[in-house]
Amino acid sequence: MSIGKRLFWVTRILILNLLLCIAYSWRLWFDFEGLPQVPIVDFLPALLPLIQKIVLAVALTYLLVVFLYPKSRLPLGIGVILLILIGAQDWNRIQPWFVQSAGMLTLLIPYQRLYRKYEPLEYIDLAFRISLVGFYFWAGVFKLNPAFNEYVVPYVVYPLTSYLTTFKTEIYAISALFPYFEILFALGILIPKISKYSVVGLIGCHAIIIILLGPLGLSTNAIVWIWNLAMIATLWLGIGKTSPIYSAKFWFKNNRITWFALSLFTILPALNFSNLYNKSTAFEIYSGTNYVANLKMPLNGVQEISPAIEAHSYKYNDSLFIKTYDLYIKEYNLPPNPDPKVIARLEQEFIRKMN
Repeated sequence: MSIGKRLFWVTRILILNLLLCIAYSWRLWFDFEGLPQVPIVDFLPALLPLIQKIVLAVALTYLLVVFLYPKSRLPLGIGVILLILIGAQDWNRIQPWFVQSAGMLTLLIPYQRLYRKYEPLEYIDLAFRISLVGFYFWAGVFKLNPAFNEYVVPYVVYPLTSYLTTFKTEIYAISALFPYFEILFALGILIPKISKYSVVGLIGCHAIIIILLGPLGLSTNAIVWIWNLAMIATLWLGIGKTSPIYSAKFWFKNNRITWFALSLFTILPALNFSNLYNKSTAFEIYSGTNYVANLKMPLNGVQEISPAIEAHSYKYNDSLFIKTYDLYIKEYNLPPNPDPKVIARLEQEFIRKMN
């Protein structure tokens, strides 16, 4: 398959992933009655709900048109920019699948122009490949901590260990190697002789995740099922059996917007080590350190509790506690942004909203 066709499919898969994930978690994007919003820029207020709905509808319509009519001259960038603007209105919309899909689409913004003008595509193709490497590399690195083996592994592989009880130790030991496989497969994408085997390995990782978290396993966090299916398609159709093509021209042939997007996948996640970056934007997924604390507020200041929130709250002494993770996963079909700074701001917004 030619580079143009591969990037064509990647663009459509990423758009479809965004459309399906937003549709599945639609309440977080269109329902403004229950939860307060936590804007990315804390000194600027969120846009009015009506404006957010209009801009989001325009962005989704735009992306849908680009998806259905790939030869359209409508620039992909407009839809992506509008969608990022709406995502920035609430940190809890900044999910790993959102950052990954929007970031890769940003990287591919120059693709339509290059394709129409019959200009070389191998440079942007290599940039796309490097973005995948960065995504999997950092996702694996952030799992290299004791909490992954202690909390995540026993929970995720429970569907296996509940039946294969005599092999529990072996299953735990093999599962503990998952981050190392993720890192090695990621780097393997850049090595011509083993690239296709690395793609198969990563597809296998996604298939295992779908089985363990899907209907046959824990049946939880369904939005991750959509995302993992999209990543399987992206790996197979975007890279498949092709090897990377290297050229010194890569460093000055790519557009500035492509370099900016690449930094989201390669450099900026490192800031997560010093707590200067958000966990979701750094692709820290199922790492074991993403503990989401319950929200706490004094009872004497609570004026009214909405039914959706009341179902996931409890009272203890003189405080009201809201089970943050349960609230988001059950009412909005996706987990909250796990970063402690976001949770602290969300708690303050809840106190202000309910007083």
